[in-house]
Amino acid sequence: MVPAIWNAETFTDKVGQENSRMMWRFEDKGKREVCLVPEITGLLQETWRESWSKQYRTRNVFYVAKCYRYEKPQRGRYREFTQFGIEMLGSTDTDKAINLLIECLDALGISYTLDVSAKRGLSYYNADGFEAKVETLGAQKQIAGGGKYNEGVGWALGVDRLILI
Repeated sequence: MVPAIWNAETFTDKVGQENSRMMWRFEDKGKREVCLVPEITGLLQETWRESWSKQYRTRNVFYVAKCYRYEKPQRGRYREFTQFGIEMLGSTDTDKAINLLIECLDALGISYTLDVSAKRGLSYYNADGFEAKVETLGAQKQIAGGGKYNEGVGWALGVDRLILI
């Protein structure tokens, strides 16, 4: 379980300029700049660096979390949305992460295409990422995406888009 409100600085440099403009930021009662979480990987990267990496060599986690972005609502793109994600912290096994995504999508019976050399819009990725798309969704056809970053490798599924399928 992850919190919905987090230190804004965790995300401002990582989510890219466009997503940074879509963050719901505000000052809390302690005069700290916080935000509604726009995605979960950055939060888990920070937790890994500051805490978990001192206790574990690797740590695999999953989450289901609400995320928030200030953008124009449309079919498959909402200001509040739900992500299901897998993060393999301390690992560099991109193939294992991709295989887990494939197993998940196949178990759901979803017909999709997988791009394993996608350019991801989040600046923390240090290599090409991967994305699953369902063409029948139209403009918002990406249902999952992920990749490798300094702290590990992982991916997230857009639960709201899965429901549309």
